[in-house]
Amino acid sequence: MKKQVIILGNGIAGITLAVLLQRKGIPFVLLHREGEKQPFALGETLPPSAMQFLNELKLLSIFEENAYRKTYGYHSMWGNSRVTDINFFHQNPYKNGLKINKHQTLEKLRELIKDNMISYQKGLEVIHEVYGNTVVLGKNEGVKIIQGKILIDATGRNRTVLQKLKIQNEIHDELVAVSCHIPKIQHPKLTHEVYVESFKEGWGIVSALNETENICTIFTHKGHEILSQLKEVSQWKSALAETVYLKDFLQETNQAKLKGGNANSSVASQIAGSNWLAIGDAAMSFDPLSSHGITNAIYTSAKAAEAIEKKLNFADSEAFPEYGKTMQTIFKQYLHSKNNLYQQETRWKDAIFWKRFFTSYS
Repeated sequence: MKKQVIILGNGIAGITLAVLLQRKGIPFVLLHREGEKQPFALGETLPPSAMQFLNELKLLSIFEENAYRKTYGYHSMWGNSRVTDINFFHQNPYKNGLKINKHQTLEKLRELIKDNMISYQKGLEVIHEVYGNTVVLGKNEGVKIIQGKILIDATGRNRTVLQKLKIQNEIHDELVAVSCHIPKIQHPKLTHEVYVESFKEGWGIVSALNETENICTIFTHKGHEILSQLKEVSQWKSALAETVYLKDFLQETNQAKLKGGNANSSVASQIAGSNWLAIGDAAMSFDPLSSHGITNAIYTSAKAAEAIEKKLNFADSEAFPEYGKTMQTIFKQYLHSKNNLYQQETRWKDAIFWKRFFTSYS
């Protein structure tokens, strides 16, 4: 099989790029791992700033039709013990965000490009050469050989393609997250369905997942002693006893789903090559405090589609280097703003979690 573009990755970044390439009439194939588990639902919210961008890409209707609901703001307790109400009413031109159903949204987007999707089990091999790329699937049985001029890594934090190309990661912190699904309640002192609170050992967020469940996620750094208490949902209430409102959301349940993982800021040391690109989290991964994870996936996909079109249709040799430079610049700006945000919390400057933001990043 020969295509102009080979995309590895079945998430928001890869699927969005595939849809955009299809509109441009650029032949592609999207490869995805067979039997992938349905991802742990995180109750992601798109901010109002993403609405206009999605509209420009003619994708907004798909996201709106498959969202749980519109959101109009959130609450935050950060830097002091007073709750701040961040209302989207003053945002322009869109005065709302979206609480998205990621699984359902992806399914709708996949329907648009399903004829150009190939699943594989094991045995993925990438042969990268100056004049093109070859991907070999299923070396053990039913071998498929796919050739393409351009290779795209959309495999998220796994960075499967970049690993095979021997591209290193730059990891900027040790932030980890532990999440649990809990019964949904409406807090008597809060109106919005998203609440963020910092505390001595890190910070947490509670967000509505659907009509019956909330998701609570606690962020701290790798190796912190609070992590041992978060292994069992029954211990969360005592672990978060010093929080102001976070603890109120923790309802007793015997069926809570738990998931932990890295949430650190990282970037590929090289985001673009002569005939390959990284997009989404494979290019750069953001701290969830930024609320730009999905926006980043969509933005990098749109910029990658532009760069691919320039390279293939107009022989623009600078398209890929410019893409790489742009993404590196964005990541540097993000790091600066992220660190400034953490430094706004001065109540626990000497605590293990917080002091690194006043030393390493000062």
